[in-house]
Order: sequence, then C-alpha cells, then structure tokens
Amino acid sequence: MKRIIYFSSGIVFLCSCVLALEEKVELSKMDKFRPGDLWLDTSGKPIQAHGGGIILRDDAYYWYGEDRTPGQKTSVSCYSSKDLYNWKFEGTAFRQDDLAAEIKANTFIERPKVIYNAKTKKYVLWMHIEQQGYHFARAGIATSDKPMGPFEFVSYLRPIKYEFDFPAPDPDRQKEFGGTYRDMNLFVDDDGIAYVIYASEHNATLYMVRLNDEYTAPLKPIVDDATWSRVLVGKYREAPAPFKYKDKYYLISSGCTGWTPNAADISMSDNIFGSWQSKGNPCIDDGAELTFRTQSTCVLPVAGKTGCYIYMGDSWNPRRLSDSRYIWLPFKFDDNGNIEIKWLDEWDLSYFD
Repeated sequence: MKRIIYFSSGIVFLCSCVLALEEKVELSKMDKFRPGDLWLDTSGKPIQAHGGGIILRDDAYYWYGEDRTPGQKTSVSCYSSKDLYNWKFEGTAFRQDDLAAEIKANTFIERPKVIYNAKTKKYVLWMHIEQQGYHFARAGIATSDKPMGPFEFVSYLRPIKYEFDFPAPDPDRQKEFGGTYRDMNLFVDDDGIAYVIYASEHNATLYMVRLNDEYTAPLKPIVDDATWSRVLVGKYREAPAPFKYKDKYYLISSGCTGWTPNAADISMSDNIFGSWQSKGNPCIDDGAELTFRTQSTCVLPVAGKTGCYIYMGDSWNPRRLSDSRYIWLPFKFDDNGNIEIKWLDEWDLSYFD
C-alpha cells in the first residue's frame, strides 16, 4: 500500500518537485485512478478541487471544490469530464470577492457543493463560509444558469435556530444566530426534494435540513423532525457524505480531529430525518483505522451501476493545502446490504463490471 508522507525539509521538497514533473508526464492522459498520486487536469496543472463534490449533467461530470492555490483568495473551482479520469478546468465558478460586500474581505470558503434544480433550471451552490477563529460558521448560497458558473451570490445564514442549551457566553453566538454551520453536504432525493446536512452545535451534532423548492434556503415553516432533525447527536461527526441505496439512507462521516485523520463511520436510516444507526467503520485492511489517511468529502454513485459507488476523500496536507491529494476508492453493496472500502494502488471503472 502506498503511504502519503509530507516533509518540511527543503531537500525533500526539491525531490518532490522533480517527482511532480515526472508525474506530470505520466498523468497527462489517464485511464485509471491512482489514489494519492498527483492528479493533473488536461492542461497539465494540479487539480484544485479540495473538499468538493461531483454532479452528472447531460453526459458530463462537473467537479467543484476549494481552490487552495497559494497566494490567492479562496474560490470555488469547476472541472468537467466525460470519463471521470481526465478533467478540464472550466474556470472559477465563485470567488471570495463574490460574497456580500460586508463580509467578503474577511471570509473564506470551504467544502463547496453544487446540485441541479430541475424545476428552476438553476445550479445551486452551498458552501461553508468562515472567518478567522471559526466562529462565523455560516452557509453561503449562490446560483447559476450554467454548471461552470459564474454563480451569483444569494445570501448567507445559519439555517436552524434551535433552542438548545448553548453555553453563555458562547463565542459562536448560537443563541442569537442559530446553530453553527460547518462541514456540509447536499443531497437530492429521488422525489427531487433536496437537503443540506452540516456539523452544528460546535460540531457535536449533525443537522439534516430540508430545502425550499428553489434549494436556496430551509423550507418554512421549520418543524422539528418534519423539515429538519438532529442527527448523530453528541457524536462529534463531521465531513458528512450522504447517499442512498434501496430506499435506505447512508452517511459516511469523520471524527472531529482537525487535520489529523481518524476512523470513518457509516450510519444508516430508513428515514432521512432518522433515527440513524452507526454500522461502524466501512474501511478494512491495513490503514482502515485512519480511513487510509483521508477525510470523506463525497460519495459518488456510479452511473448505470446499481449499488456501486466511489468514495471520495481528501488526504489533507495542512502545511501545504494546495498539495492535499485526492483518494478515490470503489465500493459495492453485497447481497446482505453491507459494504467494504479497501485500499487499491490503482483501479478503473471495470471494477464495477
């Protein structure tokens, strides 16, 4: 199994640059996934789509994520692909400067996700927007007529104001503004109803919230256990990655250990609002206890392959976030409704045949 190790030594960094140049030649045209390797777009530049997600529209995939290029403000990048291996950079879909005037100077963007609204014909972007100290903790919402953007900012908010016993004084100001909004994801059900799920209550609990018909805000009136619910209460799970199989809902998540990897968990529910039951770590074999040094960001259903999915994770490099690597691994449901995620040095979509 490959191991991804980061060093601060200038000599090692120089060697890494030489290796990166060699990889650039190798990976200019891909026909396999090589988890942890440097992944280049079709122009030969490293893909910048961290903490992101993928949608499929009109036979093309669109990958959105954080652009962590050093020396520039945070932004949401967009890449397109026909085969999931080779990605074309479509441009910056949303910039920090596109945020509301009163917050854009001090606010950065994390974990952007996009879904398509078939009723409005709009692409809808949700993201965690934050400020130094991580007490701002809001959702940012934007929309576009095209998958690659540009996205136009709509609003920022904390979706749910819940009468929880928040501490006083609370630097997150949850009594005043609602539960914190941090690591997040979006999910569109088979009936077209969309949900946002995010870490709240200072990351102690996940919130599952139904969105309005436009996918731009919570559905109102807000009703406990009918339009929203608290999920995995007090379990301190983040980086939620929801998906569905045979009318059951699944959620892969990470523990709250900052940039340090930990064991993943998969939970299941018959109802999207719960109750959710943990089924333990879906990863197996060497490296499973640290989720192969990754943190979940998304689970991508494989088109045309029922019960087949791709686990998308980030192997974070906190000293150089732009060089955080992408770890994609395949998994399938067996006849008993169980899954296992194991490490593969390389693989391709024939895995699902």
